[in-house]
Amino acid sequence: MKILPQKKLYLPAFSIVAVVLFLLVLISISTYRNLDRDKRQTISFLHRQGLTLLSAIEAGARTGSMMHMAGEDIVSNLIREVSRNEDVAYIYLFDSKGRIVLHTDIPREGQITDWNPGKLEKGSVYSRINQLSDMSRVYEIAKFFSPIPAFSHIPHHREMMARCLPESAYRYIDDIIVLGLKMTVYDAAQRSDLRHAVVMAAIVFVLGSAVFFFIFVIQNYYLVGRTLRHTQNYSRQIVASMASGLLSIDRKGKVISCNQIAIELLDLDQADTSGMNLKERLDFQSTGIQQVLDHAETIPYKEIQYKKNQNETIPLGISVSPIQEEDGTCREAVLIVRDLREIKKLEEKVRRSEKLAAVGQLAAGLAHEIRNPLSSIRGFAQFFRHALRDRPKEREYAEIMIKEMDRINRVVTDLLSFANPKAAELKPTHVADLVNHVVRLAEADAKSKNITIHSQVDPGVGEVNLDAYQITQALLNLLLNSLKFVDSNGRVDLKAFQIEEGSRLVFQIEDNGPGIAQENMDKIFDPFFTTQETGTGLGLTIVHKIVENHRGDIDVDSPPPGKTSGCRVTIRIPVSTDT
Repeated sequence: MKILPQKKLYLPAFSIVAVVLFLLVLISISTYRNLDRDKRQTISFLHRQGLTLLSAIEAGARTGSMMHMAGEDIVSNLIREVSRNEDVAYIYLFDSKGRIVLHTDIPREGQITDWNPGKLEKGSVYSRINQLSDMSRVYEIAKFFSPIPAFSHIPHHREMMARCLPESAYRYIDDIIVLGLKMTVYDAAQRSDLRHAVVMAAIVFVLGSAVFFFIFVIQNYYLVGRTLRHTQNYSRQIVASMASGLLSIDRKGKVISCNQIAIELLDLDQADTSGMNLKERLDFQSTGIQQVLDHAETIPYKEIQYKKNQNETIPLGISVSPIQEEDGTCREAVLIVRDLREIKKLEEKVRRSEKLAAVGQLAAGLAHEIRNPLSSIRGFAQFFRHALRDRPKEREYAEIMIKEMDRINRVVTDLLSFANPKAAELKPTHVADLVNHVVRLAEADAKSKNITIHSQVDPGVGEVNLDAYQITQALLNLLLNSLKFVDSNGRVDLKAFQIEEGSRLVFQIEDNGPGIAQENMDKIFDPFFTTQETGTGLGLTIVHKIVENHRGDIDVDSPPPGKTSGCRVTIRIPVSTDT
């Protein structure tokens, strides 16, 4: 069986997988970058907001100091006021030792902060995210606190400011202020972004799963399609390789499909087979096809004589089976058509063998019963011929009796040869020498009738395992038979060649005589059938037996193909290498 080339079925599926993976990576990177960007923007916003509030506290402290608000803790009031902002979690100040000196949560004043004062430098702003005990997060900004004007560091200005500003303005100089901003909104936005990312991931996962399922479906589709095509091709090859013709028809008799054997057997037009009505070729009533279509009955086997064309009628065997609907009615029918020509030939050979066996048994018994009294009668005839040598007329009668006895003896001898055929003794035989020997044996008869015998042996034919005696007898019988029917100045050809790559040896004897009448073609190998007055009718029968002994076959064509007269006998013998 021919294997179909496998197609690249998975390239589209792999392309889809690659695209989905690329989109998954792209969405993941995009989501991560969006989350990171939102985080940085939120931190930046909180940082700016914190710096603004710190600057406002410092500006308020300076303004309050400049307005000589004696007896008031301006900074404490400002911090508590600013802490009322919903975004502010707390504000506190701690000194160089890390002790909290002012806190919006008064109980925490006096505690030690977790900031390290030694690592903080003036003029710098520090920030961090701090997680509280309640698991909430706070963005902290820390810097050195400046509650007095910037020029107070000049000595003479400091003395002047000391006389002008209240004592509370100098209380928190060189302390560090920490502003804590709530990150509730940021955390909520981050959770929203995370939920969005999870939703996107779920969507991508679902899409990816759908794609993989789609790929799985496509793969199964391709596999099922390939298996279906393989099955269809295999079924077509089986139908095309059948030795019988196969047709399917619908209820109206129109051909749906058929193989090449059916086209050849029924001599259909290959171009117009599909849709052709088979009723134009077969009689549906006599063949029983109509009965199958009407009643959904099966016809297991039926023999018909099909007129293939005007000159040829062949025996066919037909089997018809219905394809039924669910209700049991016939929807279509399948016909199997068999060529019975070879079977008929085999049947004819069997009948001939049975007939020959029966005749052989009869001949064997008759031959012995005839030969004994025949010898006695011939002896008396020879005695009378010698005793009547002085009486010519009576002597002639005695000689005629002897000749007829000899003819009867030849018939008996042929009967014995036919009844008790010897098995072929195969020995290496040079075919060219055998053909030349047969021609020499028949030369005298050919010259007496002025007939030319032409022999030809292909150079490639060398030694072949044959029973040389039996093959010589068969060829000589055929050659002498041709000489009897060919007119003067006629021609007989004897050829030997090999066919089927040397596996079969062929002998052909062809003459240009009148040939054999068509009504006698089926009888020529029958025992005792002859058209000659002096013939025994056993010559061709013995030839047939010899060919069978060599497991060969013999055909007679009269006239030969392409000619209008003459006869050609073809003997095909399988070549054996065994000795």
